[in-house]
Amino acid sequence: MNRILIFLLALFAVSGCTSKADRTIGEINILLDSLQIQYAPDTRIALWDFTLSGAEGVVVLSGEVDQKSAYKAVVKAIDQNFPEVDNQLVLLPENGDGNLVNGLVNNSVANFRAGRSSRTELVTQALLGSPVRILKEEEGWYLVQISNSYLGWVNKSEVRPLERTRLDSFRMAQKVFFNRQYGVSYSEPDEASMPVSDLVIGCMLPVAGSESGFYKVWYPDGREAWVKQSEVVLATHIFNKSLSGEGMVEAVLKFNGIPYLWGGASSKAIDCSGLTSNVFFMNGALLPRDADQQSFCGREITTEYVSEDLVPGDLLFFGRRATDTRPESVTHVAFYIGDSEFIHAAGYRDRVSINSIDSARDNYISTYPEIFIRSVRFIGEEGTGFESITENRFYKEIINTTE
Repeated sequence: MNRILIFLLALFAVSGCTSKADRTIGEINILLDSLQIQYAPDTRIALWDFTLSGAEGVVVLSGEVDQKSAYKAVVKAIDQNFPEVDNQLVLLPENGDGNLVNGLVNNSVANFRAGRSSRTELVTQALLGSPVRILKEEEGWYLVQISNSYLGWVNKSEVRPLERTRLDSFRMAQKVFFNRQYGVSYSEPDEASMPVSDLVIGCMLPVAGSESGFYKVWYPDGREAWVKQSEVVLATHIFNKSLSGEGMVEAVLKFNGIPYLWGGASSKAIDCSGLTSNVFFMNGALLPRDADQQSFCGREITTEYVSEDLVPGDLLFFGRRATDTRPESVTHVAFYIGDSEFIHAAGYRDRVSINSIDSARDNYISTYPEIFIRSVRFIGEEGTGFESITENRFYKEIINTTE
């Protein structure tokens, strides 16, 4: 049965003993639901926000989307099917400047939340120097999209909007990534000088010079600082990396012992998929944000919890298997490091820790076999649901072609 027939049948279903405005609202809701399946099936990564009202018999459609294709589809469908409706749909960003990237994260770690309040859910984090798309401003907060397409609200002070010329300066500069769990930048090329800010693994800064074993760097808001050359790696080293088990195990072990935080995605505090995302990023690749999204990437290796087919770098996914009456639900991911062991950010342990799939080991978790879903391999599987940093549409805007 095609979508048009489903839509028409649904329209008959809502045509009861209700007012004309109420019927119209019901019909539009059905239409919007059908369009959402195509244009915004996952609202974590696509904005789809609508409100319908029918005061004084006039139906008003207001709302916001962030994709031109979605905007055009909704406008066309409303014009064709409900020409009497006052359509006030907005395509964000409202200024329509045409730039995908219009800002950079200005703190070591920026917190992105579900709403315009620090009391709302932490949905994810982004690190210093990360490119962002600022969609709108409300009450001291920005609605922002980051490089993995995730959407969230961030306090204005944590993100710096930049004009094209400033972004071009950032793009053309040589850049470095901080490569330690935690550290600081300094006001002078001297460890005894005043700190400028803290830094975590993955913070990116453009270089303006070097002196006495330090790089001079600058921040999106114009601050200048110095970082120890021994604590950073050149961005070219990260951007040009190929995934390898050795490289990813080296990266993931740097997070051992980091506190657990729902929505955390930094070495200050982190959740399970934030851990895997960070490890892949420091090895030149971008994963989707959440465990269920990551589980559809790469190539499935096995659905057996204990398997000799696993190699370092494989991801293990846990949750609820699909049944005849319930869909699959992936809720946790772990990183296989070899010798039957995996490392993961687990809420029950409140920190990143190492466990084993071998029941004879002391660090075996007896409840994990029954919730294991599958393992997935990414090494040698480029192009299957994840991408290199240099191919990401956001990072293309801020990476020099020579990097």
